[in-house]
Amino acid sequence: MTIVGSPPGRAPDPAASLPRPVVLCIAGAASIVAVIVLAIALRTSPFPDLDEARANPSISKDPGAAAASSDEDEDAPQTEAPAGNSRELRVQLSKEVRAGKVKEAAATLTSLVAADPKSPEDADVRADIVELASKAAFSGGAEADKVFDVISAKMGTRGPDVLYALVTSKGGSKAADRAVELLKQDDVRARATPATRIAFDLWAAKSCPDKAALLDRARTEGDSRALGWVILMGRTCKMSKDPKLKETLEALKSR
Repeated sequence: MTIVGSPPGRAPDPAASLPRPVVLCIAGAASIVAVIVLAIALRTSPFPDLDEARANPSISKDPGAAAASSDEDEDAPQTEAPAGNSRELRVQLSKEVRAGKVKEAAATLTSLVAADPKSPEDADVRADIVELASKAAFSGGAEADKVFDVISAKMGTRGPDVLYALVTSKGGSKAADRAVELLKQDDVRARATPATRIAFDLWAAKSCPDKAALLDRARTEGDSRALGWVILMGRTCKMSKDPKLKETLEALKSR
């Protein structure tokens, strides 16, 4: 006789009583879960240090090399960036002068002349210095003293050139008056070129005889600045036919 049912001692299999389509769905869901778990496991690297090195190339793979690099950086001489090179200081001076920032421009001028003593040879820089001196003299005080000290004592032969430019272009101003007094001082005149000295002396001469007495110096020492004063002398002093004046004019024009 055959007995239908589960063998004695075995628990009945619940899946056996489920319809086949349900069993297949459960198996499919289990497979999907297994794939997800496996993917997560693969994404977790067993070598996190290696991953960090790959992600950040600055981390050396060789700890010894990294230590050596660190030691070299510590031993390397540390250099500070300059406060500003000549070009930067020129631009800064120009901006400050145009903005009327006399105090800041005075400090910049001091730094510029110290960093590049030849900078006043540039026509644009000289124009900025002339404008700064004019504004500083108008304001007066310590800043004016600082600006005129730099011009008269720390700019070499270009300093008297700037003072002469103030005399002739800012006539009647406080800056021009101060420049005149400085150009009369022996130490400032000693720094001026012969061409600057004779140009100033021709400007300062008041009478025609005093001006005529400077023709010999003008002929040998003068430049285009002296030429202008000699031409004016010929007109105002009615000396256009004077032989010495003509010789002086020819000599100055030939340079």
